[in-house]
Amino acid sequence: MSESIQAVAHLLVTPDNPPRPDGDGMDHERCAALHNAIYKHGWIASGRDAEDFLRQSRPYLESHPSLAQDDFLHPSVLAFLRAARALPDNHEINLFYHLLGLTYEPGGRDYCFPDSDQSLLLYGTAWSYGNDGLVYDQNTHTAILHLNMTDDLTPEQLWQPLECILTVWIEMVQRQKVVAILANVVKTSYEKTEGGEFRRIEGPPRDPATGAKRNGSAAEPWTIVPWASQDLEECLELWIMIVKLIEEKMGLREAEQTETLLELSTLDRARIPNGFAREFLSRAQHPRFQYVAPGLRTPSASEFATQPFVDTNGDDGNEDEVPAILLFRGDAVVSARELSWLGFPAQRLEVECPTGLYLNGCDRASQYPQEDGCSLVLPFGFEAAGWTDAMWAKKSDYSPANKCDDLLQAGVNPYNDIHSVQLQGFLENVYTNVESGYWVVDEHGVAGGLDKYRAADTEQGWSKYYVQLGPGGYW
Repeated sequence: MSESIQAVAHLLVTPDNPPRPDGDGMDHERCAALHNAIYKHGWIASGRDAEDFLRQSRPYLESHPSLAQDDFLHPSVLAFLRAARALPDNHEINLFYHLLGLTYEPGGRDYCFPDSDQSLLLYGTAWSYGNDGLVYDQNTHTAILHLNMTDDLTPEQLWQPLECILTVWIEMVQRQKVVAILANVVKTSYEKTEGGEFRRIEGPPRDPATGAKRNGSAAEPWTIVPWASQDLEECLELWIMIVKLIEEKMGLREAEQTETLLELSTLDRARIPNGFAREFLSRAQHPRFQYVAPGLRTPSASEFATQPFVDTNGDDGNEDEVPAILLFRGDAVVSARELSWLGFPAQRLEVECPTGLYLNGCDRASQYPQEDGCSLVLPFGFEAAGWTDAMWAKKSDYSPANKCDDLLQAGVNPYNDIHSVQLQGFLENVYTNVESGYWVVDEHGVAGGLDKYRAADTEQGWSKYYVQLGPGGYW
């Protein structure tokens, strides 16, 4: 990792180094240091000179001195702007993949704070990602990423201390989910994996005739990858832990396993494209049990080959389009009308969709591609009697998990764009519930059908089906 990121490692939010607890102002020194580290990393990683960053950047308040007399700004916010660096408006380096940089716009959110609107737009969004940005509330001294003004914004959402959000952005850089690439990359760069191979990373688009950057490349030098090597390796490690734990609880002796979850020939028949799903399925250990979670079967070769949403007509189509892949199958079906993320056209909404755990479809050319995102599809939702919200079942933002695919999902994400929970989050939930004994193991694996998930809508059970967002976790 770059020196600029290493230099602020002691400032990252961790359980041993929590955010400022009192809420009486921004932790401005910490936040400015994290902000500057992200900016400087983007500058250096894109092939620019480190010393030149200090020469060309300035503290934001130095470039906007009139703000020092703005009574609207809290003293701690002013102190942050005195230390947080910015580049000239015409510069090509943006703070992060969806944010241009510091942008001061006060108030304008009476609909969210009708009694006392002390909000300000602290970071403006790159135009192709939305029309708002990172909003900071000077009443609570918390912030939230709000990319689009048309999306709901309420005080009840999971607003976070700014140092938590900046920590998450640095974690995304550390994991190589967000990558700053060299300025001379035209279309494609590559990430080196632990196995020594290279994986494609899409660069900012350029005009094919002149090679000049298009106006649409508003996030330069940043790009975001569909999955990072660390995502895959940690999923494989978790899978090994799950298999070992369940087999131990089944009373099976440890055995040397060489067989993988699925053979490459099976993946070929199912037309699973190169990418995260193929890597995971062809490397994960084959278990000696049938059920990895209540009502969810590990895939057999014959069953997996009949993927419901993979194109089997022989046309490979666009290599950037990855279909939804059914990973662990349940026995029931639901209407695809409930599952907009499957991308069905209107005339096919009545098709029946098998329940189970899906790796969601991914457009690798989209603004937030995520090949390791997953959705648990149940044969029921959690709306209470009379079509009211679920009583206890919750998404990560504490909103009700009403629909049949809402469980274990994030809801409004204060750190990041809207996206599905990572497969790692689901696997961690499985391991925790089996290891604690909350889920019982029998001779077939994890016992109980999909109805076991109904406990998510109980006072005693909701926390067993909840994914925590934030530094050191999921984002």
